[in-house]
Amino acid sequence: MLVIAVGICLYMASCRTSYKPLLHSQEGINFKVTTLADARQSAEAQNKPLFVFAHASWCPTCKKMEQEVLIQKELGAAYNQDFVNVAIDIDSPDGKELQKIYPIRATPTLFFFNKGGNIAKKIEGYTTAEKLLAEAKTIK
Repeated sequence: MLVIAVGICLYMASCRTSYKPLLHSQEGINFKVTTLADARQSAEAQNKPLFVFAHASWCPTCKKMEQEVLIQKELGAAYNQDFVNVAIDIDSPDGKELQKIYPIRATPTLFFFNKGGNIAKKIEGYTTAEKLLAEAKTIK
């Protein structure tokens, strides 16, 4: 009986651990955890476009994309060199500010801002590596 009680307690405790996205991949896209304003300043200073991965801790599609797509070597090579990459949790204060300016209807939502700081593309939902590679070539 004690073993069952301990097992239930351990299971419940494991369900409460907060989800942390895989933001620094060995080979894939490396995301900064910062505010949108700081990311925009960084992109402007580096004269690079900005890629925003708007995700949520409760989003299974976000997790799937992080584990299967964003870790791919080809994406890392393209995005880490040519973009400032930032991940923003939509439930965070900065995520709520982002939603006031750019409404988010699905997670994940991917925003591409050109070098001028204007939104160039918005993609909602799961996206393949092939599509992200194609997008990287069109955003200037």
